[in-house]
Amino acid sequence: MTIIMIGQKGLPARSGGIERHVQCLAEGLVSRGHRVVVFGRKWYVKNDAAPAGVEQVFSAGIHTKHLDAMTHSFTALFRARKYQPDVIHLHGVGIGLLAPFARLLHPRAKVIVTFHCLDRVFSKWGKLARFAFRLGEILTCYTAHRTIVVSQYLLDYCLKTYGCQTAYISHAFQIKEVSGSEKVPKAYGLEPNKYLLFVGRLLPHKGAHLLIKAFEMARDLRPDLFANISLAIVGGGSWTDAYVQSLKKLASTVPNVVLTGEIFGDDLRAVQAHALAHTFPTWEEGLSVAVLEAGVSGRPVVHTDLAPNMEAIGGNGIAVRTKDIPDLCRGLIQVVRMNEDERQLLAQVTRRHIEKQFSYDEGIDQVARLYREVCVGDRTLTTQVAVPSLSQ
Repeated sequence: MTIIMIGQKGLPARSGGIERHVQCLAEGLVSRGHRVVVFGRKWYVKNDAAPAGVEQVFSAGIHTKHLDAMTHSFTALFRARKYQPDVIHLHGVGIGLLAPFARLLHPRAKVIVTFHCLDRVFSKWGKLARFAFRLGEILTCYTAHRTIVVSQYLLDYCLKTYGCQTAYISHAFQIKEVSGSEKVPKAYGLEPNKYLLFVGRLLPHKGAHLLIKAFEMARDLRPDLFANISLAIVGGGSWTDAYVQSLKKLASTVPNVVLTGEIFGDDLRAVQAHALAHTFPTWEEGLSVAVLEAGVSGRPVVHTDLAPNMEAIGGNGIAVRTKDIPDLCRGLIQVVRMNEDERQLLAQVTRRHIEKQFSYDEGIDQVARLYREVCVGDRTLTTQVAVPSLSQ
């Protein structure tokens, strides 16, 4: 089966939940004998090679905040014709706007769209962009051959809002063990097990500014606990230069706050593994790959009580209210006050939940099964039913 992936920035994934989702999915499908062609963007991939077995083609586009994803995906659909695909898999409801066009341009292919998150609620977008995302949701639900959602929250949302019965297949999450050492955090001015960690793109709704303020409040309230504790903010902006500059200015006023910029691969996993705890102060979020990565790192997680976060962690983290700096401060104090045995126990329970609920092999198999169903029909029962023998 020939499968085209469109909507991601490219592989290998460095940042972005969709990119990491697609990389796991593409690698898994290739390992099962499928041909996977991923359309990337040269500005993101640069000279890096895609994972072994995955074919990557670069499409043309206009590299601006509002036109980058749409123009690259539009031209990708044209270039994809030469591959005569069986499946066109679009990622994100913004790219879901192109689902009708994909069906017209590829009449023999089946069009699948994965609904990753409610982009239209993100504060970085203006009214026109939010309208486009709303329209993308509608077209994703009504014009794709099948719609996949990555969380139970989105499954419920699509059913209640659009009457659309989607397929719930969450991230095929591949756990990668740490190969780095304690020297990696020290390279960023961090002492192992003595820093709280934020990993994510520097966007307003991710709440890094709220985290810095809560950290400052915690230092003031409990100087005995936080005298030797740092806060590490890992990530870069995405068309948010003004916000990034405001974060740098805010961080300069609070002792022990470190903005590292982006960190990738083994270095990032080492920084995650040696943190005292992970923090996710976001107030708008899909089911985040970054939260899953934190959950399997062996460290506890402080997160806002959004439904996707609760689903990812399985209720095993320290939940705080959204946009509530005092409550976030309370969560930071709580995790720092724990002894190491308590933190490890919480982390172990979280990891077991993620290993069970976000199985890599099961996720890949579910997507492959869905492709077969829409392309040729799959008569395999999803639930085996005992059939009584004729002699009874």
